[in-house]
Amino acid sequence: MCPGPEAAKVQVFNGLTSDLSSVRNEYHFKTPVLSDMVLGMIKDPRDEPMVHLMLNLAEYLVLGVPTVFAVNLLGCSSIVRHAVGVGYVLGLALLFLERFILMMHYSSHRSMFKAEFAQLNGLFVWCYAPFMGVPCGCYHLHHVVMHHIENNHGMDISATDVYQRDSGAAFFNYWCHFLFGIWVELPMYCVKSKRMQWFGKLSCGLLSYFGSIFFAARCINFAATMYVGVTPYFIAMTAMAFGNFSQHMFVDPDNSRSNYHLTYSCIDCPGNKVSFNDGYHVIHHANARLHWSELPQEFIRTQDKHMDSLTFRGIGFFDVGLMVMTGQLRKLVEKHYVHLGTAETAPTVEQMEKKMRRWLEPVPQEPLKEKKAA
Repeated sequence: MCPGPEAAKVQVFNGLTSDLSSVRNEYHFKTPVLSDMVLGMIKDPRDEPMVHLMLNLAEYLVLGVPTVFAVNLLGCSSIVRHAVGVGYVLGLALLFLERFILMMHYSSHRSMFKAEFAQLNGLFVWCYAPFMGVPCGCYHLHHVVMHHIENNHGMDISATDVYQRDSGAAFFNYWCHFLFGIWVELPMYCVKSKRMQWFGKLSCGLLSYFGSIFFAARCINFAATMYVGVTPYFIAMTAMAFGNFSQHMFVDPDNSRSNYHLTYSCIDCPGNKVSFNDGYHVIHHANARLHWSELPQEFIRTQDKHMDSLTFRGIGFFDVGLMVMTGQLRKLVEKHYVHLGTAETAPTVEQMEKKMRRWLEPVPQEPLKEKKAA
């Protein structure tokens, strides 16, 4: 039965605005002298924001980590010790966590440094990552190798398709896999997929990460190690779990292997200027090698391919996830969903809510074996 004339329709896409701007907000300030030195080492000048962010984070860690240990080793009062520790963790999380994870993300897909400085490409996953709560050396394997090759299916231990994705209990299960299961499931993925070289790298990374924390807690200072090494792990893994769960929250059960149906796009939202245009996740899955600065233009160029995909405007992945998990799906459709076709072909709010609710359901696993990736 056709909807009556009074049925409210969703908003219609009328072009990008803020995402086409060249103003970036990934870094906080340019470091004199050092920024110019490092800029000469990178392959693509468009990665300049990453250089400034990398130096900003290094400066924060060089000042912050010794300070946290110093106030604990010098016998300062408990109020001072905990105030410094909490301040350090909050600063790390609020100023750098999202920015760093997305810098590590895109630099893992496209190496930053020229051939003569190629050894520096491991900085993020081996040197920076453990201070940000990500075990050494595991990110590239977990995301670039496993997640993108398995594509949210099968052996992808971060796959969301088996869950009821508006369920708090389902997310708790998923969160447990991210925080605790990764120590067993990621090595097992290497074995099952016969990536034994990666198994060796991962084993070294996990052992060095755990060993360093154990040594620092046992031989230097327990409280400082909790703030510097352990607390960031729980924060980072929780953020990454909810981020990936949200990004792959809507999956079309009839075409779940299509890059245009296993995630969605978030356009014209402030977060895109902090996260290297991470909102264009559909395009990223379709072409993971595309430079992050090209994603908005590619979205416009390939708009016809996104017609049956989901696109939200003025909102990021975390907020989409929160709205869905708190039962605000209709509000999400009314306020943020955009139809990429004409006004005449735009669905009603009720039709889109029904479609999206179905895309939150677990995907049947057996029939997918005969489907081909789109």
